[in-house]
Amino acid sequence: MKINIITLGCSKNNVDSEVLAAQFQRKGHTVFHNSIKENGIDIVVINTCAFIQDAKSQAVDEILLQVERKKLGFIKKVYVIGCLAQRYKDDLLASIPELDGVYPFAQVGDLLGEPKFDLLGSSERILSTPPHYAYLKISEGCDRQCSYCAIPLIRGKQVSKPVEALVRETELLAEQGVKELMLIAQDLTYYGMDLYQRRDLERLLRKIAQVKGIEWIRLHYAYPINFPYEYLQIY
Repeated sequence: MKINIITLGCSKNNVDSEVLAAQFQRKGHTVFHNSIKENGIDIVVINTCAFIQDAKSQAVDEILLQVERKKLGFIKKVYVIGCLAQRYKDDLLASIPELDGVYPFAQVGDLLGEPKFDLLGSSERILSTPPHYAYLKISEGCDRQCSYCAIPLIRGKQVSKPVEALVRETELLAEQGVKELMLIAQDLTYYGMDLYQRRDLERLLRKIAQVKGIEWIRLHYAYPINFPYEYLQIY
């Protein structure tokens, strides 16, 4: 089948879509990221955001657009995953019955015909970015309870990916020609507290900076940090 994955929201969603694309491809499907030109698409998977009202509205508009395209016969099935699916599954199914499935994070494996889809477990990805840079998700969720933020409710508590696994993922990205890494997490500076009982971003940066081929490392979604800036530029 031809599968088009439409990704909305933050760069963490980009990584989730890239992992999902690789798993679809491993099963023999042809996968596209955000394709508007490819004909004969069988399935559209919409990876949604639900962080703020504008993001919810954008996601609902995209869902309705793809459902309309399904009615016109341009595509066969429409599935919804991501934060909107996690938070509003029942509402989506009730209000848009034309959807073929809405999958919260714990159920995305059902879409793949597998028991589980691990948001942090796989290093195999089909990149949606230009070939010179890629995102590296180092943790998922957040332990903080900020009154304005629904991330702990949607994504759960902080779960860090081990340093060794991130180094290996960086090596795989470098082998594909990636020169610039963008580290992403809900709270980058809290990295490692759940695994190592300490803030361990500095050690992670030192390790991935040693990977041959990586020239730049940038931090996204981070609170202020005290690392010398030269750690983030590799010559």
